[in-house]
Amino acid sequence: MVPHIRHLLKKSQEVFLDCALENGGIVAANTDNPCYSKETKNYRFVWPRDAAFILYAVKLLGIPKIEERFVLWLLERVEGFLETGLLFRRYATNGAKDPESGAQYQPDQAGALLWALTRGRQKPSKEKKQVISLLAEGLCRTWQGKHFSRTIYDLWEERKIIPREKSNFVYSLAACSVGLSQAARKVSQGRWEKASQEMGEAIQRCNGSYYPRICGTRIDRKIDASCLGLVWPFRVEALEQRMVGSLKMIEQKLFSSRGILRYEGDRYDGAVKEGKTGQGGGGSWPLLTFWYVIALSRIDRKKEADLLFRTYSQQFMDNIPEQVFSTKGKSSITPLAWSHAMFVIAAYELGYKL
Repeated sequence: MVPHIRHLLKKSQEVFLDCALENGGIVAANTDNPCYSKETKNYRFVWPRDAAFILYAVKLLGIPKIEERFVLWLLERVEGFLETGLLFRRYATNGAKDPESGAQYQPDQAGALLWALTRGRQKPSKEKKQVISLLAEGLCRTWQGKHFSRTIYDLWEERKIIPREKSNFVYSLAACSVGLSQAARKVSQGRWEKASQEMGEAIQRCNGSYYPRICGTRIDRKIDASCLGLVWPFRVEALEQRMVGSLKMIEQKLFSSRGILRYEGDRYDGAVKEGKTGQGGGGSWPLLTFWYVIALSRIDRKKEADLLFRTYSQQFMDNIPEQVFSTKGKSSITPLAWSHAMFVIAAYELGYKL
């Protein structure tokens, strides 16, 4: 194996173990660690979405117990989860909703967790089955056949759709559709499969040669890197036309020598100064670049994916950040566990294994 890839895989193990807390929570970045600068925003929160991809990467690396402990953390600690089956933006490590943004409902997080927890042929434990059922029922209760009954937010936590707009974030639909479908097969629940099919049909009703950001009565045709999720792992259509079209749009609009941007005009840079989060101009996101590598591999561009993966990962000596900037002196959250998760997944996709 290429030495720097092996090194980063081992470092990724260290990052995951550092972010997997004693009580079972999985933080996005353990910013108590002295390696984080004072300008770094506090990321010592549990984002369910980040945790879903980390759980998948941990399974690939064969690290035991992390999933089981996280399942118990959801059941025993997460505020309101047992009563509603709903997950919100982020949680303190003790399971309390973050008061700053506790009302942000991002349904894709439940979809991603369902996807991560239902993979494999092994029969789920009683606790895991309970979590799967809570997540699936929570999604179904808020789904009204064509859109959600609650105000929803996108995965970047910057845009919202209110119920009367009768619209959806395409990425969120895909994550929920695939998560519910896998859960239905695991637990044999037809209601979940019906909701999954309705979400998939909502995506298929979108017109165009690529996946837009928002579909429904309100349409936003801007290209967003989150559509990589509709290539892998949340593929809802058999036809590849729109997947290929989306990748072409990303290459034209969001690709740079530093990697993939979230979307055109992104301002978020993650720095903190005088108590405020910086909006000085967003950088490229390594986790998206590794996601793009996976997507290329999945549409039979594996040689291209492998070359990009090997050359791009060389810039990271030990830890993989949230963002990479062209401006000197600008730093980012380093390491970010989600970035390491996507690196691990891309490595295994291409055959690089510890």
